[in-house]
Order: sequence, then structure tokens, then C-alpha cells
Amino acid sequence: LSNHTHYSPTDPDARISTKPGKARQLNYCGQVAVDDAHHVITGACASTAGSRDSENLPEILDQTLDNLEGLGMGIDQVTADAGYSSGKALRYCEERGIDAYIPNFGQYKPEREGFSYHADSDEYRCEKPGGKGAVLTFKGIKTDSKGYDKKSYRSSETVCGSCPLREKCCGKATRFKKLEESIDKPY
Repeated sequence: LSNHTHYSPTDPDARISTKPGKARQLNYCGQVAVDDAHHVITGACASTAGSRDSENLPEILDQTLDNLEGLGMGIDQVTADAGYSSGKALRYCEERGIDAYIPNFGQYKPEREGFSYHADSDEYRCEKPGGKGAVLTFKGIKTDSKGYDKKSYRSSETVCGSCPLREKCCGKATRFKKLEESIDKPY
């Protein structure tokens, strides 16, 4: 089943989506904002199924801000699950003065074991005991298979190629170390 082969003639905006343990079907992605102090729904919207929750955070917060503005109220804090975590969503909250309490995705790595990040020179440095102290310089921004932009860092083959830790650190065939980092790491 795909959106290229299946559609609803009565609801052409619905899209096929899946959730673990559930069958594929035509759906929408629903978002609801709730004032947890007063147990009141402050906003609700539906988006195309298959979109990430993090892409929908600005839409539901815009609606909620508009709804509350009419009452002379605003938002100063928001909590959401990790599905809403992205640099774009956190940047949106920061620009509006909203403290966002949203955990990072499970695959996010705040630290790289054996490597330290140096923001002033935008590079990683190997600090593994017995290593050769390789410097991984910024090589550019690349888009991964899931559509996320990542900063790419790479060491020199000259340094890592002769390092006694090369095989364990880089792999059997590779003669350099490569790290990828979210472009939104500051968030």
C-alpha cells in the first residue's frame, strides 16, 4: 500500500500511514493542545498523515496562541513528547519566548565517547588513550536518508591510518574517522 496507489475518493487529503502493531490505513495526523493546569483544550488541528509531529508543533502552537490572545493570555511553557523534538520546533519556541520541555530523540548522542567538541574551531578532537589525537574537521552539511540535515566531520587518513586504535575506532577497511552531528545541536 502506498499513497501512489491508494486514496480516498471522498477524502483525497487523507494519507496512508502506519504505527507499530497497526495496519496501514488512510489517516490524518491530529494535534491537540491542553492547558494542563485547568484541563482545557486550547487548540486542535489535523495535518496530513505521515508528517512528523515536530513539523506540526508550530501549527498547533500558532492556533493556541491565537485562541489565548483573544482572552488576554499567552504561553510561557510547553511540554511535549520526543516526537516533537527538532531544531525547527525548538527554534520556533525560542523565538516566541516559550520554554520548551521536549526530550531529545532516543538516537541523539550529546557526547561522543573518546572525542571532545570544540565550538570555537567547529571540530572534534580524539582524546582516546593510546590514540594519535586526530582532529575531525567540519566538511559540510549533508542530508541523510530520512531527510535530516547533518554536519559532517572527518579526520585525516594520514593520522588515523597509522593509529593503533584505527580498526576498533574506524573499522577494518576505513582509514579515517567520520562523525555526523545534527545541525541543531545547540538546541
